[in-house]
Amino acid sequence: MDIRLSDAPQGPLKGIRVIDITTQITGPLCSQVLGDLGADVIKIEPLHGETSRWMAPPQKAGLTGYFSQLNRNKRSMALDLKSPEGLAIVKKLAASADVLVENFRGGVPDRLGIGYDDLKPLNERLIYVSITGFGNSGPYSKQPAYDMLTQGMVGMTHIQGVAFGGKPQLIQSAVVDKTTAMTASGVVLAALYARDSVNGSGVGQRVDIPMIDAYAANSLPDMLCVDSFVPSEMPEPEPLAVLRVYDTTDGYVVGMCLQDDHFQGFCEALECTGLLEKPGNRNIGERITDFEPWLDDLAAEIKKWSTADFLARMNGAGVPFGPVKTIREFVQDPQVKHNRTVFDVEHPEAGTMRFVRYPGHLADTPACLHRLPPRLGEHNTELLQELGYSAADIDSLRKSGVVSG
Repeated sequence: MDIRLSDAPQGPLKGIRVIDITTQITGPLCSQVLGDLGADVIKIEPLHGETSRWMAPPQKAGLTGYFSQLNRNKRSMALDLKSPEGLAIVKKLAASADVLVENFRGGVPDRLGIGYDDLKPLNERLIYVSITGFGNSGPYSKQPAYDMLTQGMVGMTHIQGVAFGGKPQLIQSAVVDKTTAMTASGVVLAALYARDSVNGSGVGQRVDIPMIDAYAANSLPDMLCVDSFVPSEMPEPEPLAVLRVYDTTDGYVVGMCLQDDHFQGFCEALECTGLLEKPGNRNIGERITDFEPWLDDLAAEIKKWSTADFLARMNGAGVPFGPVKTIREFVQDPQVKHNRTVFDVEHPEAGTMRFVRYPGHLADTPACLHRLPPRLGEHNTELLQELGYSAADIDSLRKSGVVSG
């Protein structure tokens, strides 16, 4: 991922304009991805700023760490969306935009006057992206949703509990929000292609991304296999038995040696080749039939070694195992440094800032960091001037409280 601060982006979405009227994670991360790929992203915020600006420390230069991880490569405009003048500004922006992303609760955009039916007549090329908890229709469409609600509904919270022999367990990360955001960014690209490709329609469309659908699509393919043929006589889906964390003498490792060649390499490397002839271990068919005995055998052998010694033997044998690291240990990993998976950049006021790169490595049109996360309303004047507002108009909007000043 290139760093081209103050330069025009050169990514594959160069020339695409995105209006971001979102908060928290799902919408902001979606639009950040589009900005990483070169789009001009305009973030519309309330006058007091969207909630992630104030939710979590640390805070420097008018930015929080939480906000910064979700809002690079954007310009910020802070305005009163409920005022007629603020609504007019959003409509002017939408009239020339390619994409608008919102993540209000169902029905709110229509009440504000910025729903799809309000904006479509102004710009037939607009791709209107609505991220909601459950969709814009149906029995739950008006209900609020959070990450943990969706985790619980989709079934993976139950699976985590079964895996650890206790009550249901939430994944300790906003996994639904981030899954939805990345799904939404991909759907936006598909909609742009449908509009602009050689055989495209030339017009935009409404795009709905329910969090419940995005997380189900991400989580269930390997779980739903027992119900691939209906009706099913199989029991409820269970955790993947091969997913274990193993103790070493001084830490933990994760990995797998289900394949015959990997299992043989494991046994030879740890000098426990007697396991190769043990009933239940002799081939992949036996090992899949009953996971627990041979996984327990692995655990017993791994526990004899230090993490470094064990991983050195596995690497030498070509058996896929790795250490369990903290996030800060991950950042120092040599492959992470080589890939620049996590990179640092200098902010003129906040000092050194750290970001996670866009994961796609495009050879000819790389993603880039071209704008640091914006301060609240940092680009009010710039954007209003682009829309044709005079200096007197802008001053009047500030004095009347339509835009921050």
